[in-house]
Amino acid sequence: MERLFIPCLFGHLIGDYLLQSKWMALTKSLKGRSGVFACSTHVAVYTAAVCLLVGSASPLFALAVFAPHWIIDRWSLATLWLKLIRGRTFAAALANQTEFREFDIAFTAIVYTVTDNTIHLLTLWLALYLIA
Repeated sequence: MERLFIPCLFGHLIGDYLLQSKWMALTKSLKGRSGVFACSTHVAVYTAAVCLLVGSASPLFALAVFAPHWIIDRWSLATLWLKLIRGRTFAAALANQTEFREFDIAFTAIVYTVTDNTIHLLTLWLALYLIA
């Protein structure tokens, strides 16, 4: 299992960064059909990247990659987590009217990205642990 985590990591980076278009990123959590379609398209591409790099054609593994990623992205679980723990949120950063507002927004983006990646990588590890 451990030897497959590095290919999962690279599949994650390729699927979530190199192959995710601006349209996918900005639309995937919007309400309605367009949000569902954008999220599903992004997660299908992401799942293909992960499965290709892991070398798995298992439908069960693909589902274990697809389902949690879709849930995480569709409902922006990183934002919900940061709100729950009273961490940095964009609402607070945007409301900051001090001279450090731009720094606060940039740092919040970093915190959000790391939180989102952590959630995704934990679910990939769990998929490998349970399926592989």
